[in-house]
Amino acid sequence: MATMSIETIQTRVTKSDDDTWSRTRQLAKRSEDLHNHAQAGYTLAHTATIESAEYVTFVDTLTRVND
Repeated sequence: MATMSIETIQTRVTKSDDDTWSRTRQLAKRSEDLHNHAQAGYTLAHTATIESAEYVTFVDTLTRVND
């Protein structure tokens, strides 16, 4: 019987227009994390966003069927 692995990645990204370098770096890190998980066989199942006045937090849920 196959089992399933579930992983979550949380990425907090600034909303400040004065800090575009940090925002770009944070989004690049999220992309790299998603890519690395995909290389390990994970599939993106869901993305939720949580907003505050200064940040957006992406919560990505990934799944993988284990052999």
